[in-house]
Amino acid sequence: MQHNNAKSIIFYNGSTEKSSCGYCKKDNSSYSNGMWASSLTVEAYQDMIDRGWRRAGKYCYKSIMDKTCCPLNTIRCEALNFEISKSQKKIIKRVTAFLKNEEYEKNPINTEQAEREPLMKYEDIQNHDDKMKITNSDYLFDEEQSTSDIGSCDSTSVITNKEDSKMVVPLNLNCNVETQKETKKVKPGKGADPNLPSSKKKKFLRIQKKLAKDPNFVPKISPPQQKCIEEFIAENDSISTDGDKKLRVSLVKTGTEAFSRTFTAGATLFAKYQITVHNDTPDGCNMEQYLSFLVDSPLKAEKSNHPDHPGYGSFHQQYWLGDKLIAVGVIDILPKCVSSVYLFYDPDYHHLVLGTYSSLREICLVRQLHNMSPALKYYYMGYYIHSCPKMRYKAKIRPSYLLCPLKYTWHAIEKCIPKLDNKMFSIFNESDDTQEDDIFTIDNILVLYRGSLMPYSAYKTIGRMKHQDEQVKEFKMLVGPKLARQLIYCIMD
Repeated sequence: MQHNNAKSIIFYNGSTEKSSCGYCKKDNSSYSNGMWASSLTVEAYQDMIDRGWRRAGKYCYKSIMDKTCCPLNTIRCEALNFEISKSQKKIIKRVTAFLKNEEYEKNPINTEQAEREPLMKYEDIQNHDDKMKITNSDYLFDEEQSTSDIGSCDSTSVITNKEDSKMVVPLNLNCNVETQKETKKVKPGKGADPNLPSSKKKKFLRIQKKLAKDPNFVPKISPPQQKCIEEFIAENDSISTDGDKKLRVSLVKTGTEAFSRTFTAGATLFAKYQITVHNDTPDGCNMEQYLSFLVDSPLKAEKSNHPDHPGYGSFHQQYWLGDKLIAVGVIDILPKCVSSVYLFYDPDYHHLVLGTYSSLREICLVRQLHNMSPALKYYYMGYYIHSCPKMRYKAKIRPSYLLCPLKYTWHAIEKCIPKLDNKMFSIFNESDDTQEDDIFTIDNILVLYRGSLMPYSAYKTIGRMKHQDEQVKEFKMLVGPKLARQLIYCIMD
C-alpha cells in the first residue's frame, strides 16, 4: 500500500437520544454513539470497524450494546476458507440458466438470503443534522423469494429427478380440467425381480472383479472433487450470448471520471429500487440523497503497490446486462477486508436473487485481491442481529466470526449463538486479559480548533467553550488508544 499524507478528522457527537429501532420497530429503544467524519484514512476506518463502528455516508455510528434494544454485533467471513452451500450453488446456476436462454428454475430456492434489504434509516441512528433525510445503517437479505406457481398454466414446467437435478421442459397442458381425458387406473407393480442381478455402477463392478481375482486388492476410492466458488462464477462469465444478454461486472472507484459517466444510471436505479422495494417517496430517494448516502465517503483513496490492484477506498461494483445497469454493490476496500455497505438492484430482476449473488461475487473479490495483497482476506457483512430473524442468513455464510463487544476479539459464530440465545447482549471473550493501556491520556489527543492543530491540553487554556473532558474521555474509550493517537478531534465554537 502506498501511504499518503491524508489525515483522519472527525467531529464527535456523543450519545444520541433515544430513537426508534429499524429492526424491532420499537419507539425510543435504540441507543448509539456517533461522529461525523470529514476524512478518514483506510487504515483508520479498518481499525474503527474492528471496534464495532460502521459508516452511513460520512456519518459513523456504534451501538451502545448494553442499552440498545437490538445489539449490533459486527460479523465477518473468512473468505479464503469460504464454504459454498447447496442453496448458494443453486442461485449461481439460476443466473447461469437465465444468461443462457432467459429461463430460470421456477421452484423456490431453499435459502434465507434471498435479497439484501436495509431496515434502519439514518434518521433513526442520529439526530444531529436535519439536512440528511435518508441513509441506511445496514443491509440484509429479504426473505422473499421467487414464488412462481409451478402448477399454473405455464408453457414450461420443472421436473426434478432423484438426484435433485432439474430441467425445464416445454409442456402443452390444457388448463380446463373438465375437458381432460380421465386417466386409467394403473395396477401397482410387483417391484424388482429378485432373481436378476442388482443394478450397480460400472466402477463398482470392476472393483468386484478385481477382488474376485485378488482378495488382497485394496481399492482406491477418492472423494469427488469439490468445485470452488470461482469455478461456479466463471461459468457465468464464460457464457457467450448476444450483447444485450451478456453479464458484465465492473468495479468503479467513486469520484473518478469513469464513475461520473455512470452516475445518472446509478441514481436512476437507486430511485427505482427504493420506491419499488421500500415504498419511498421520490423526494426520499432523489439524486441528492443518492449522492450523500451512497457516493459521498470520508475514505481517502490510496494506491496499491500491485499494478493490477484497484486500490483502497470506496467503490461501486456494477452489474450490467448488456447496456442496462441491473444492480450495484457499494463496498469499501480496506487493508484487511472488503466491507459491504449497501446493495440496490432492478426489481424487474428480483427472480435472480441478486442480493445473494452479489455477496458471492464480493467474496470472490476478496479472494482475488488477496493474491495481490496477502493481508486482505476478510469479507465484512456489517452487523449481525440475533433477535432479527432476517439476519440469520449471515450465520450461514461460513466460516463467520462475531466481534466481542468488550474485548474486540473475534469468535466463531457457532460458539456465540448459544450465548445470544440466552442473552441478547453477550460477552464472547470472558477472559481476564486486559489488552489496552491508559498511558495515552486525553491531554495528548490532537484537537483541531479554529484551523489550528494542538493537543487537547493546549485547547483547554484558550478554548471559549467549557472543557469537554467527559466527552473526550468517552471518545477515547470508544475508539481505543490506537485510534485516539490517529484521529484528529475537531471542536467548533
